[in-house]
Amino acid sequence: MKYGSLGLMLMALAPFLFGSPQKHPSIAPGAKETSARHLHSLLGNGAKVLVIDVRTPEEYSMSHVPEAVNIPIEQLSRKIRQMHVSEDTTIVTMCDHGGRSSRAALELHKMGYKTASFCRIDSWKKDGYQIKKGKPMNRPESRVRPFMPPQFSLAGSEPRNCGESCDAAWGAPCQEHLGRVAS
Repeated sequence: MKYGSLGLMLMALAPFLFGSPQKHPSIAPGAKETSARHLHSLLGNGAKVLVIDVRTPEEYSMSHVPEAVNIPIEQLSRKIRQMHVSEDTTIVTMCDHGGRSSRAALELHKMGYKTASFCRIDSWKKDGYQIKKGKPMNRPESRVRPFMPPQFSLAGSEPRNCGESCDAAWGAPCQEHLGRVAS
C-alpha cells in the first residue's frame, strides 16, 4: 500500500521533476496536408504556388522555406485580401509542426481558396530541403517587389507599379494606390 501512494505521488510530480513535453497546437481536423516532397516538387517545376509562413516574424527570421512569405496567422485574412490573390491560386501555409498552418489553411478554405493546404517546416527540414534565415519579406525595409506577381493577381486585373510601398505582403499596391495609378 505504501508503494502505491508513492507511485501516485511520483506520477503527480513527474512533470515538475522531468519537465513537461513541449505543447504544440494540434493539427486542425479536416485540413489538407501537402508533403514537403510534393511542395518541393511543385516549387522546383515552377508551379504557381504561394507559400505563406504563418509564424511570427521572429520565428520566420530564425528559419524558413526560401520561397515563403511571412504573414503571421493573426494577420492572414486581412493581408490575403490586400494581396488580391485569385481564389484559384494554390496556397500552402507553413509553420513548424502544423498546428497554426493547418488552421490557416482551413481559414483560407473558408475564404474561398479551395486549393489551400498546409506543410510542416519540420518535415521540410527532415527531408533535407534548404532552409533560409533572415527578415520577413513583408517588412517595410525589405520590400523589393514594386508590384504583385501576375500569377497571384485577380483574373482580369493588372497590377501596376505605383512607386509606393504598401502594407500588403510582397509590396503589392493596395487598392488606394491602384486607384491613383489607374489612368
